[in-house]
Amino acid sequence: MPKASDLDALRNRLKASTNLWGPLMTSRDPSLTETILQASPDLVIADMEHSLIGVEQLQDMCMAAGGTPVIARMKGLEKNEIKRVLDTGVSGIIVPGIESSDETQDVVRFSRFAPEGKRGAGPGRASGYGYGFGDYIKGRPIVMVQIETKAAFESVEEIASIEGLDGLFIGPFDLSIALQTEYSWSNSYFVEAVLKIRKAAERHGLISGMYSPLAPDLMKRTAIEGFNFLMLGMDREAMATTYRESGKVLETLRK
Repeated sequence: MPKASDLDALRNRLKASTNLWGPLMTSRDPSLTETILQASPDLVIADMEHSLIGVEQLQDMCMAAGGTPVIARMKGLEKNEIKRVLDTGVSGIIVPGIESSDETQDVVRFSRFAPEGKRGAGPGRASGYGYGFGDYIKGRPIVMVQIETKAAFESVEEIASIEGLDGLFIGPFDLSIALQTEYSWSNSYFVEAVLKIRKAAERHGLISGMYSPLAPDLMKRTAIEGFNFLMLGMDREAMATTYRESGKVLETLRK
């Protein structure tokens, strides 16, 4: 499990880097987490929002990841769920569906111990099962919110100004739907919207991140934007893409 110094080191690395990457894991099987480490990702992102991953499976994934940081994309903003997720030993969280600076303030409060916040302490994995309690309560997991609604987009400057927030993450599909525009890098309105969010993060000294599918053209174009990190594709997308390409090769060799 990460120590307080590990969390600070990861925070500093993310802020100082460009295009670090982590796969979006949707499988609950920890052996797939171990397998993906063969690709040497900078971090692993566990998707609790759009998959069946629960807190129990998340802890198994953290253990399988070893020294590779795990970031959990939460189901949403809920005090006890944030506490339980952080107690698995993840290095940070991304909270989706945020609408306002007030909700962002709650995310920060629920993720920090007093006096900064209202997070409850417990003898779980993050605290070394109680044997590393002193370091545990000093730890500051990375806290990010996902900008994907019209309300969040319109108030991104206020959201970015919340003390204790570490980063802004862009979910391009939901953002484009919310703004009623096409997710396309040839769409100037979409590009301007992405730039507005990234610049807000920069102005407030926050980490910036964005999702990109594995399609090479989309991945390269997203990387040009210079985000600190990319949530790069999904585990099942990688499997389907690889098998699809291999299957096409075999089809050409059939007699």
